[in-house]
Amino acid sequence: MSGIVKRVRRFFLPGEEEAFTRIEELAGLGEEALTLLVKILSAPRNGNGLTEVSFCTEKISALEKDGDLLTQALEEKLGRGSISALLMNEFDRLLDSVDNVLDGAHALSRQLRRVTKHPLREAREVEDGIRKGQVELIQIGLKQLQMLRELLEIAGKDNTKALSLAREIERLEETGDDVKDQMLDQIYGSWEKLDYASFHNYIETTIEADDILDECEDASDLVVTIMKSLGA
Repeated sequence: MSGIVKRVRRFFLPGEEEAFTRIEELAGLGEEALTLLVKILSAPRNGNGLTEVSFCTEKISALEKDGDLLTQALEEKLGRGSISALLMNEFDRLLDSVDNVLDGAHALSRQLRRVTKHPLREAREVEDGIRKGQVELIQIGLKQLQMLRELLEIAGKDNTKALSLAREIERLEETGDDVKDQMLDQIYGSWEKLDYASFHNYIETTIEADDILDECEDASDLVVTIMKSLGA
């Protein structure tokens, strides 16, 4: 029992505990941003839809700015030696991965707003299928972020559950890969119905949505790496 307590105390040194808390807050901003992305993708494609898309995009922009401030503050704290130098690289990469979720949501929302303002020539049945698939991808990302936040909270306290969460985050990323591949097959199979701009937009936004899932898995892997480095 004393060995377990010792490992938990060692893991939650003040600097490490604060870093995990701040990164969990950053993941919370990402979760809000992905929720707004689902609303953007589900918005009607008319004047009312543009109003909702613009509103959600501005909210995501505000979240991204908040995330940048939080990231900058944590980077400065890490740079002052608040954690072990041996773990600096892992914490930096973990912070980058979670921040990249927010950046990815921001970039994707702006592109979706752009094509809502200036609609591309598109085949409605293709558009409906792509939007449905992108919503599915973002919803998978939401589940990953929720699990990542829980993982950040329990890492070093309940290692069995932490590793189980990490495996589930990885499984969800693999599910997302299958969804992405099906969508790309659909896009390439519909090339005769699409002009170049529409074709390129669908490919780009689908890959950007899937990249968010990759960042969530990377973050989860880094949490596990840090746990193991600390003997958890």
